[in-house]
Amino acid sequence: MPPNLEEPVDWEPVLAECIAFTQRLIRTPSMPGQEAALAALVIEELRRLGYDEVWGDAAGNVYGRLFGADRALPALALNTHLDHVDPGDLSLWPSPPFAAEIDGDRLVGRGACDIKGPLAVQVYAGAALRQAGQRPRRDVVFCGVVEEEVGGAGAIYWAEHLDYPVELVVLGEPSSNTLALGHRGILQLWLTFHGRSVHASAPERGVNPNYALAAFLGRLEAAVAALPAHPILGPTSVAPTILQVDTTSGNVTPAWARVLLDFRTATESVDSLAALIDRLAAGAPHTLASAEGLEPMAGSSAPLAGFYTPPDSPLVTRAAAAIGAGMGRPPALTRYRFATDGRHFAPHGLAVVGYAPGEEEMAHTAGESISLAQMGESLRGYVGLLRDF
Repeated sequence: MPPNLEEPVDWEPVLAECIAFTQRLIRTPSMPGQEAALAALVIEELRRLGYDEVWGDAAGNVYGRLFGADRALPALALNTHLDHVDPGDLSLWPSPPFAAEIDGDRLVGRGACDIKGPLAVQVYAGAALRQAGQRPRRDVVFCGVVEEEVGGAGAIYWAEHLDYPVELVVLGEPSSNTLALGHRGILQLWLTFHGRSVHASAPERGVNPNYALAAFLGRLEAAVAALPAHPILGPTSVAPTILQVDTTSGNVTPAWARVLLDFRTATESVDSLAALIDRLAAGAPHTLASAEGLEPMAGSSAPLAGFYTPPDSPLVTRAAAAIGAGMGRPPALTRYRFATDGRHFAPHGLAVVGYAPGEEEMAHTAGESISLAQMGESLRGYVGLLRDF
């Protein structure tokens, strides 16, 4: 059942406005570094809906604050991002990616579930609460940040310049209306095997690093599968993604061959993964470097979890109860498979969870879409959260 508000929310028109806003968002492309037009659209909507304070910052982020009934309480931050990934091959889409067409229960378009549907729901939750004649329990700050898809510059800027207390950050990343408690950390490393280049007609005169690389990859999958798993965030995984050699000539053996390794883990550290790689390299000459600029890798023994709020945390209990009161059912406790801006907030001591409509597996796909029914349920859940948390 919906939250027990002083005046009932007329959900149908609120959801219709929320969906129409999502369509306008989708029709405003916002690739990383090109979010200005979308930011202006969001600011205009926040002002139209009666947010008490609306502003932007030097990074290009946008904010809207609703004053709470008890302004002495730390704020509830609703965070999402403004950018989306490239639509890719347009021929693979059932309709143009920025047309924002509705097909039955699905709104189709680039960014529909990642991230414009969740963004609209976060914005409209405050409007629905105000329509019901209530204020949120505490101040609520909507934060729409830039460049999440390319490293999180906007989130980092917000966290580093935060000048008000925050009780909880709720990420508007697609979770199918479950309460996501965290995700694994990311480590991307270039592993380079070194050899000696010679003419391909006499390979015995050189050392071909492709063989060492191939042998390493043959041992990698089973070794990573044997690593311990986190009870909530899941097992460590690795994906060899890019292969490179130093030559483009087909009659020359390479002097070096390298692979980009994308690790996702909550139990391993930089040091433990480096030790694993050294063991699997089996004595073949090799070096490890950071994925950014092939810089030497800095060691660390700390686990690489992106963010994690334990299921027994009082914050999780309270958030789940408030969202459940809004949706009419308790949200399942889950985790994200992908990385989010939550990894930039946790190092600043901020507690983070995720909650939003949209199926995680739809993100970044051709034909990306979001369920309108899920948006409606999520809107109710967010109203419950704003009212009761």
